[in-house]
This record gives sequence, structure tokens and C-alpha cells, in this order.
Amino acid sequence: MTMKPLLNIQQAARFLNVSEMTVRRWTNAGALRCYRLGTRRARRFSVEDLMGYLEGRHPPAAPAGVPLGYKGLQAPDGAHLAHLPLDADEALDFAVAYIGEGLLNQETVCVVAPEDRTGRLVRRLQRRGLDIAAYQKSGKFFFSSGMDTPVRQARYLADVAGQSGQRLRGFGDMTWAKEKGWGAQELRDLEDFVNAAPSPAAGSLFLCQYALDGFSGKETLMAMETHSHCIYRGSLNQSPYHT
Repeated sequence: MTMKPLLNIQQAARFLNVSEMTVRRWTNAGALRCYRLGTRRARRFSVEDLMGYLEGRHPPAAPAGVPLGYKGLQAPDGAHLAHLPLDADEALDFAVAYIGEGLLNQETVCVVAPEDRTGRLVRRLQRRGLDIAAYQKSGKFFFSSGMDTPVRQARYLADVAGQSGQRLRGFGDMTWAKEKGWGAQELRDLEDFVNAAPSPAAGSLFLCQYALDGFSGKETLMAMETHSHCIYRGSLNQSPYHT
């Protein structure tokens, strides 16, 4: 039996007479079936599934998301997020809120950041009354200044995920990669590894912070292409450039 070719997201959007963003939203909500192919996890659709959708299946109400701890924002289960802060104050405020939310919810938290920035985060979290040493001792809090290559960094994240065995909240202040001399391609390679890896548990999140005053336009666009959602000026939206 000959297998019918799958359609890409542009073709599916034309078939359904909707925008590509709408197709992404329906697939993220589980209303429209799609297949994920390749290292970039590109969406592909069968004509039969699209016809079935047109015949009466409609997107359900969006499920409750995972709280980020910042301004009431919630993200879908398993989301890979890019935060694009305008300045250092916003970056720190968001990081503290996001990490603190995970610790208070008994999630395993992994922070990858330069040592000086990790120190500032820890001090702010301690001022909130969080006993960081106790979280570390119990295996709930990990931090690293980053590995030398995308492959080694991906392995480190996989190891932490394997140890946690439960919801994992990852946070990366991506200036650590800049300090190691990484360019846009190395950053893309790492983000693609994260996209290709299975989520360790329901509710897990990975958030990468790309401060706009520290990354080039090419690097910022790469971040928007490799993350399912972006946070900018306190608003969370699906990335229109994510494949």
C-alpha cells in the first residue's frame, strides 16, 4: 500500500483556510493531530486528519498552563520558552520569580548561568525566604555555569532530567554561552537538542533568557525560531517563527 505524502504547516493552513499560527495553536492544544519529523521537530499533517477536523472536530478549551511566577503568566505543558528582557532589572526579576515558583511547587529546578549571575539569583531567592542549601541537598536545585560544547551541555541537561524523574523547570541565562565564545550556530545547535529531547515529565518547562542588550539581531531571531513561545514586555505569545 502506498503511503500518502504528509503536508507541511503552510500546506495544512491553506487546506484548512486558516493562518499558520492558528494551525500551531490547534496542534499545541491537542485538537488537531500532527506528526513531528526530524531534529527540528517540524509539524507534518495527513490529509485524512485534516478532513476529519473539517468534518466536525473543533479545538477544545485551552488546558490550564504551568504558572511561570511572573505577572500571572502560564505556559503550556512542556513548553520551550525564550524570554527577551529589555534590561538587567527585568531579567533578574523574571528569573527570580520563575525559579522561585518552581521551588515552591516542589519541582526540580536547574539553573545554567554565569557564576556571578547565579550568585545574585541565589541571594534574591534567599531574601524571599527560600533555603537554597536545603533544596540543593534534597536534589531539588541544580546550577551550572555551562559546558564547552552544545553536545556536552545537552548531555548535562539530559542527566539532570534523568535524576529528577519528575517535573523539571530549566532556566538558562544565555550570557553563559556568550562568555564561552559561542555564536548563533552553537546556540541554535543547543536549542535544537532541547527541542528534540523528550520532556522528562508533565509540566516540565525550559526557559532561555536572551537579553536584548547582549545579543545580536541574528541571535535574537534564532531564539524566536527555536522556541515555541516568546516572552516580551511581560506578554507571552507563540513564536511566529518557530518551526
